[in-house]
Amino acid sequence: MTGDSGMDTPSAAGPGPRPAESLAGAEVVLLRSPDRAGPMAGELRSRGASVRLMPLIDFRRPSDTGPVSEGLRGLGRGEFDWIILTSATTVQALRAAAEAAGSSLAMLCRGTRVAAVGLGTARALKSAGIVPDLLPSGDQSARGLAALWPAPGPGRNRIFLPQADIANPFLRRSLAAAGWDVVAVPAYETVDYPAPEEQRIMPRTGAPGAEVLSPADYRAWTAARGGAEAARNHAVVVTSPSTARRFVRDAGPDGTALLVAIGDPTAAELAHLGHPAAATAEHPTPAGIADAVEAARAAQNFQHPDPEGREQP
Repeated sequence: MTGDSGMDTPSAAGPGPRPAESLAGAEVVLLRSPDRAGPMAGELRSRGASVRLMPLIDFRRPSDTGPVSEGLRGLGRGEFDWIILTSATTVQALRAAAEAAGSSLAMLCRGTRVAAVGLGTARALKSAGIVPDLLPSGDQSARGLAALWPAPGPGRNRIFLPQADIANPFLRRSLAAAGWDVVAVPAYETVDYPAPEEQRIMPRTGAPGAEVLSPADYRAWTAARGGAEAARNHAVVVTSPSTARRFVRDAGPDGTALLVAIGDPTAAELAHLGHPAAATAEHPTPAGIADAVEAARAAQNFQHPDPEGREQP
C-alpha cells in the first residue's frame, strides 16, 4: 500500500490459480513505478493482459528526519511494546534510516513485538530478518489490523507507528481510543514521480517488458484508441488515494477506462473525485488485483451487450 491508503503493498500471494488467458485482450495500465510493479504486472500478464505502467507517485526521505531517528533510538532502547509496519515502503525507509545510524532494523526490533498490515509488508520484513508477531489473515488493511489488535495490559502500552507523511490517521486514532500510547512519526514523504535520486527510498529497478507512460503519453494513447470495444478492454489499476488524486489531476481520465481500486480507501477517493471504481480488489495482492480487473470487465460487458447478440470475450 502506499502508506496513505492503509492498504498493503501487493505480494505474490493470493487466491488460488485462475484459468490461463482469462484477461486475453485486456489492456491494463498500472499506476505504479517499475521498481514496485513486478509481481502485479506478472500476474496480469499470466492471465493474458497487456500491461503498461504510469508511475505518478514516488517516495523520499522525510524533510525532517529527527522524529523517525528518535523513534528508532527509542525502539533500540526497548521503549516500545509494539512496532507496526503498514507498508513495504515503510520497511525500506526504516532499514535505510537504521543503516545510516550504524545499526539494522532487525537489531533495533529485538525485544519488541512486530505487527505487519499484510503479506507484502511481512515479506519485506522477512527480507530484513524479521518475522512479524501479528499479521491479519483476512482484511489486510489498517481496519483489519485494528480489529485484531489486543487490549492494553498493565505497563506502558506504547506503540511505535512510522508511516507516510500523508498517512490516514485511522489506525493511530483507533489504537489511541482503545487506550494505547501511539507514537506516530513520518518515515517517508509521498511526492510526484520521480523523486530526486539522492532522496529516494526505493532503489530504481525495472519491470521487464513494461512500457512506461507519462500522463501526456496516456492522454495521447487513449485519444488514439476510442470506440466501445476499446473501452471495454481498457483498465487502470489505481493503487492509493494519493495516486487517485494525481491520476485525475494529471491524466484527465475521459471516462472510457475501467478503474480498478486496490482497496476501499482508494475506491472512496475515486468516488469523491467523481470517477467511481468499476471494481475494488478484495485482497491487495497481485491475484486480488487481477480478479478485480476480471470483475470490472465482466460487469462492463454485461452493461454493454453487443447489439447483434454476439458472445462477448
